Amino acid sequence: MNSTARSENSSPEAQCLADQPPRSIAPVPQLSSKAFTLALLAVCIIPLAGLTLYATLYGRAAEKKLPVEVAIEQRVLPMPSGERGALVDVVVIKNLADFDIPNVTIDLNGQYFLYRDPPLAKAETLVLPQSVFMTKSSQRFAPGRYPITEVTVTGKLPSNARGVTEMHFGG
Repeated sequence: MNSTARSENSSPEAQCLADQPPRSIAPVPQLSSKAFTLALLAVCIIPLAGLTLYATLYGRAAEKKLPVEVAIEQRVLPMPSGERGALVDVVVIKNLADFDIPNVTIDLNGQYFLYRDPPLAKAETLVLPQSVFMTKSSQRFAPGRYPITEVTVTGKLPSNARGVTEMHFGG
């Protein structure tokens, strides 16, 4: 009964402390302001240095030239209704390589795009009306409204690298 009497007489503070896990007395790691600044700079500079090294060693994608010829012309194209053809502003792309070029993407002024699923066969000439190019929000290019200053054609080379041809036109 003696032990029962002690637990009844003990203070509520002692009972509360007995229910809690023991406190940790290990030191908490902390960085000084100078070490924190250096760590923050390292986190920012190391990825930037890595990307710079990668770009230096492997170069830009535009350095791998895609063997195509690009022209902007007006041609008579047949109408879908079967009527006589109409004079239409077109983009003409000719494959100059001795291999097919898959994954061909064409963009006008960096804003209007066209992705062509079938590969561009060797020596094939592709004639595309300018009105088939669209923005990412599905707005069609209006020939004559804005001048075409740049046409970029990308495609997959036999080495699986991406080849790029950029043609600049006076505008």
